[in-house]
Amino acid sequence: HDHQMLSLEKTKSLETVKALMGDKSFAAMLKLDGLTCSLRYENGVLVKAETRGNGLIGEDILHNAKVIGSIPNYIATKQTLVIDGEIICSYNDFEEFSDEYKNPRNFAAGSIRLLDSSECAKRNLRFVAWDVIEGYDARGTLEHSFSMLKSLGFLVVPYRIIDLIDIDDEYLEDVVTVLLDENQESHKYPIDGVVFKFNDVEYGRSLGQT
Repeated sequence: HDHQMLSLEKTKSLETVKALMGDKSFAAMLKLDGLTCSLRYENGVLVKAETRGNGLIGEDILHNAKVIGSIPNYIATKQTLVIDGEIICSYNDFEEFSDEYKNPRNFAAGSIRLLDSSECAKRNLRFVAWDVIEGYDARGTLEHSFSMLKSLGFLVVPYRIIDLIDIDDEYLEDVVTVLLDENQESHKYPIDGVVFKFNDVEYGRSLGQT
């Protein structure tokens, strides 16, 4: 990879989240349960698609990424753009394959590795973006990056920006509940948690990586 794709620090305590975020604006976003993937565009053309792998080296899946409807092969910018996100399958689309695969995550992982891209194209996989690594204000705010991605035609992870100081547990729980409920009603994405990240990308990166 041209950047490390590391794992997330985990907690079940909202107190830990509040202590880390302090009085900074941050984003709460769904943690999608699929296959992490990184896309690279140069001069408006999709030139690279890789799985996360071990965080340093992944698998080349460009041939199948090109046939996923939510991954544009061309975008309206000449800037180099590197995007991380998740390849997933909704529960609705997974139903007809439930006898062959254990869960939507396994289905997505198996489908994106098919040698025949025409077969992959039939499986209605989706790419949902959750980070901009390079290009288009990648060092600005997550909120701005997500807005930019939407304008280019990408699906963006469901999220909420939280700007309050001294938020309490009840407020955080409400935010999480709303995200979960809206996902169930609108997307039905497979999820396995909620991710909290600083809205100020440069500040977040200045604290290190995990």
